[in-house]
Amino acid sequence: MPARRPFVLALLVCLAACSGPPNEADTPPALLDVWVGLDDAAEMLAERPRNPCESAFGTWFTDFGVRGLSCVAANTIDPGIWVRWVAGAFESGPHFADGESFRLDLSGERDFGHYNEAFVDWVIENGIVGEERPVMRALTQPIYNTHIRRLARIYWLTHEDIEADGFPGSTPAGILSDYANFLDGGPIPDGAEAYEGGFSVFAFTDLSEGLLPRIGLHLTNEWEAKYEANTAFGFWLRRRVDGTRERWRDGLGRLLETYDGEWVARTGI
Repeated sequence: MPARRPFVLALLVCLAACSGPPNEADTPPALLDVWVGLDDAAEMLAERPRNPCESAFGTWFTDFGVRGLSCVAANTIDPGIWVRWVAGAFESGPHFADGESFRLDLSGERDFGHYNEAFVDWVIENGIVGEERPVMRALTQPIYNTHIRRLARIYWLTHEDIEADGFPGSTPAGILSDYANFLDGGPIPDGAEAYEGGFSVFAFTDLSEGLLPRIGLHLTNEWEAKYEANTAFGFWLRRRVDGTRERWRDGLGRLLETYDGEWVARTGI
């Protein structure tokens, strides 16, 4: 399973779903539908006899991971709105949206979507609900807790871990520098045959295992959290390549401060 994830499609649920003017009555209904529809969409997908996310999002799982969350979110709103979001998200790369449909091309070994900086800025600046909108804040808190919290914490912790080792000025030695070199056109490292022709998310498992105790949540299935952490390490290295790392890092920090204040205070982010 290549280590690439359309993280923006999931973070969009956290951020852009709350965008709009301070007057909560004027908030675009379609964006609110993403938040309030997550629970129902997740239940509906879980009841289907066949996995509806495999073809579009390349995942067998709808209840964890960025791809799973993206698939659930895509089932909460008009498909045309979702396509427009995808079309505006990427500056370049293999993903496709033409106004009527979208396709996430996850088959390439090294190719990945390069995010549009203006889009990332729009998401962050317009999307985080503040204290001036208490009704929306209260409405979305339990949804954040159920669908977003673990991913947000994991993506933050992975970034802090590699930043502590010198990132982004340098890439930490070992599997992370191997992956960075791979993105630049370098070879797959010796002994990496299990990467299935490219880097697998499981290449980062050793790094992810040490992160689990710091998430601060009861984990009924540790494998799910390790899987999410594995995808996060690759995400941050790709964001250095496309130049949006700092934007995503700052936006994620603001999201955590808004919805996860107690954890932020404990961890000191």
